[in-house]
Amino acid sequence: MAKEKLMRGEIPSRDASQGRKALGKQLIDGSCILLNIASTVTLVFLNKWIFKDPQLKHAQVSFAMWHFTCTSIVLWIASRRPFNLFVPVRLPFLQMIPLCSFFAGFLILGNLSLAYNSVGFYQLAKILTTPCVALLQYLYLGKSVTLLTIGALASVCIGVGVTNTGATGTTAQGASIATAAFVVTSFYQVWIGKKMKDFSVSSPQLLLNQAPISVLLLALLVPFFDTVPDVGDIPSDTLVALFLSGLAAASLNLSQFLIIGRMSALTFNVASNVKTIIILSYGWISEGRSLTMKDSLGIVLALGGATVYSQLSQK
Repeated sequence: MAKEKLMRGEIPSRDASQGRKALGKQLIDGSCILLNIASTVTLVFLNKWIFKDPQLKHAQVSFAMWHFTCTSIVLWIASRRPFNLFVPVRLPFLQMIPLCSFFAGFLILGNLSLAYNSVGFYQLAKILTTPCVALLQYLYLGKSVTLLTIGALASVCIGVGVTNTGATGTTAQGASIATAAFVVTSFYQVWIGKKMKDFSVSSPQLLLNQAPISVLLLALLVPFFDTVPDVGDIPSDTLVALFLSGLAAASLNLSQFLIIGRMSALTFNVASNVKTIIILSYGWISEGRSLTMKDSLGIVLALGGATVYSQLSQK
């Protein structure tokens, strides 16, 4: 029978079809990773450029609203035909408000950290989110911590400290904002993991509920915290960068859940480390800072510790 199928060319045809499917999956997975890396790196440097404008630097709430609006639109489109990437669900509005407050808080603080710090300091400070998340999980969720985990987290902290001893473009105010940013981000990451289990939803389903509500919450804060910019005084290239940053933010959020959904959180962590290296390298080049042996050692310790911790947390 098999010999007859082979003579008719059915088995090679089936193998070829499976091979095409496997190749297609690899191409899509690779495209998701490239989109995530490209959108993250692009977003960081677009935002840094945008915040050079003194008016937009003092319109952080409106800036966050713009990114949330773009994310809401892109996720809504992704949930509809012909894409159907996920099934949208409606979650209780009042229960979403506290989570949305942290969601808005970590984005605004992250943007402020980028506005008041160098790109290198901003990116390295973000790595400290990892040990902060581990500490919060230990204190509030009772998650056990092994000696190997402690060693990996210590490597992250030492690496960031070693690398940042020679950082430029950072003030006490900038360092304080960066610290607040990774602490609030850590609380948000721990809380969002718990809420996904409580509501039995995926990250895009939760995000599609969060983003529009966050826009409404931030709209109430704009009159109190933002200085309304005069659009006529903003350079045209900065306005283009502002538009592109919204697309980059939406692409980042979309690619992020595609990577985790199609592959794994570990793959996402590896992609995050690649992004960190690219951002640090380009950031230091643009700032005219040369990479020393001490900087190299710090980066290896920080990224190595983050990678080991990610592997341990998957077990």
